[in-house]
Amino acid sequence: MIKVLFSLSLLMAFSMNSESSTITFQSGPEPTALLELYTSEGCSSCPPAEKWLSGLKDSPGLWKDFVPVAFHVDYWDHLGWRDPFADPEFSDRQFAYAKNWHSENVYKPAFVLNGKEWSGWMLQKGGPKKSSLKAGMLTVSSSETDRWQVTFEPAPGREGSFEIHTVLLVNDVSS
Repeated sequence: MIKVLFSLSLLMAFSMNSESSTITFQSGPEPTALLELYTSEGCSSCPPAEKWLSGLKDSPGLWKDFVPVAFHVDYWDHLGWRDPFADPEFSDRQFAYAKNWHSENVYKPAFVLNGKEWSGWMLQKGGPKKSSLKAGMLTVSSSETDRWQVTFEPAPGREGSFEIHTVLLVNDVSS
């Protein structure tokens, strides 16, 4: 079974139909990379990673080549500095990655690029580069803000089972 994670946020830079009351987003055939940062306000080594991730907001590849997401984990909250953005689900997500990598440990800051541990972030300028792999076309449309129709047409040879995940993104949040 092939599982591919898609996010509606991956479509932000793609076409938007403004001629009717229906909004339509459509991807290109290449996948958009998902770049995840696992961080926490109580982490003394996380600010450089957060600053680097925040610096991607001016990158020409933002939303088209990659989507950056910061997940605040809660597994250090018991040390006395509670992170108001932390969520146990984010910690669970990072632990699930570690399990897939056959590791018993998690750490922060930690970057994950398309489901794989990514350690070269500090040397990268402008974020991850676009993949030349053909994944298929994802189309999302809505005439209502709380109901969306999602279709995915896999590229030839990419047939299988797929999962769609959505995420609400916000920018410039601080405490």
